[in-house]
Amino acid sequence: MEMDKQKSAAAWSSVIWSGLLACTKLIVGLMTGSLGILSEALHSLLDLLAAGGTVYAVKISALPADEDHPYGHGKVENLMALGETILLLTVAAWVIMEGCERLWSDSADALHVETSAWAFAVVCVSIFVDVNRAAMLKRVAKETRSAALEADAAHFSTDIWSSAAVLLGITGAAFSPFVQDIPWLYWFLLRADVFASLIVAGFILHVCRELGFKAINDLMDKADNEAAQKVRQVMQERMPSYPVLQLRVREVGNKPYVDMVVRVPRHLHVDTAHEIADAIETLVSATLENAETMVHMQPLEEAPDTPEFIIRRLALTHRFGVHGVVLMRNDEGQLLVAVDLELPRHAALGAWQVAIDAFRSEIKRHLKADLVALHVEPDIREVPIYSNPLPDDWEDQVRQAMIRMGAPLPVSLHCHMQGNQRFCLICIPQEASLTVEESHTRLTQLNKRLAESLPPMAKIMVTYTD
Repeated sequence: MEMDKQKSAAAWSSVIWSGLLACTKLIVGLMTGSLGILSEALHSLLDLLAAGGTVYAVKISALPADEDHPYGHGKVENLMALGETILLLTVAAWVIMEGCERLWSDSADALHVETSAWAFAVVCVSIFVDVNRAAMLKRVAKETRSAALEADAAHFSTDIWSSAAVLLGITGAAFSPFVQDIPWLYWFLLRADVFASLIVAGFILHVCRELGFKAINDLMDKADNEAAQKVRQVMQERMPSYPVLQLRVREVGNKPYVDMVVRVPRHLHVDTAHEIADAIETLVSATLENAETMVHMQPLEEAPDTPEFIIRRLALTHRFGVHGVVLMRNDEGQLLVAVDLELPRHAALGAWQVAIDAFRSEIKRHLKADLVALHVEPDIREVPIYSNPLPDDWEDQVRQAMIRMGAPLPVSLHCHMQGNQRFCLICIPQEASLTVEESHTRLTQLNKRLAESLPPMAKIMVTYTD
């Protein structure tokens, strides 16, 4: 809402100044007969029409999306910029035709320009106003991403140079009576105002080219490659696990619309996929202000299973635990596989023999192994359950220890015990700039230093918060 008010205020300011300048230039142009000033007056009249159109465009573009316009009304600004381009082309054509007719005319009346202080004053005031107005519109257009205000700012910037050309033209016309004894210089200065009008027309055509192409490109949804590159780069830096397959960015008014296809693991739960999509949309919005993002997820083609992964997957099927996987080839080219197989410590070996033999057979079949050696070990790993919370003073001890170490203050602390063994989980703020190796080293060092500063515990785990 604040952005719309800012755009509206800038547009109305442009209307007021365009009206004042157009009336003043027209009066002085008719008084002096200067084609340069008259061309500037017509230019300013069209500026007034364009500025009025900009006010209307800004008002319409601020309307929210509806059923008939689901992408909003932002393109009205591009339509207004295109209409302004057509009006400027009409002025440029008239100025060029009139200028060429006067340029080759030998009539003193046709070439006469009544130079006066008013002529110089109106052009100087026009330059001053255009300098300040163009700067203001350019700033607001950049802040609000308004195509209509950007169009106004662009051609008011060129008004400065065209007004300067008119100033030189009427200056030349004023000096022409003093050089009548130099024919070529007299001929040139007598027509200086005409040359100035043609320069004004040239500036108008230049503005038309810039505004016209931009308006047409925006109306045709030309891809914003610079914005797309920003999104690709931030995705690569912040979410490398989800590579971008396709990406399209276009603008409707001042609102970017981003359509992207990312690759994700094929076995994701739909809730998890939704959370990832929300995270991507938040990241894109932080990169492109006010962006609306649509994320399509495509299953990632998974890499072929490694031998170790195949063995672990087969072990889970048979409810085994495995470790110490070794693969070897002998001189005859035979593949030998050795695996440490974990079974419940109190289980009867005979009760598991069929499952062990089946596991061995599957490894042979999947890996085309010639020999599979299984070393059976008792599974001594247990999942401890720390159900009793420690007193609150334990959390205070942990916080004080971290303060003494100069470590980041924890976001959350969880201290529990099982029997006489204590476990403390400490969550600290994320440090996204660290690499995985740097993060691991930092957390390991914090674990070690905390273990030295606190009473004996079964385990201390320092990790980053979610």
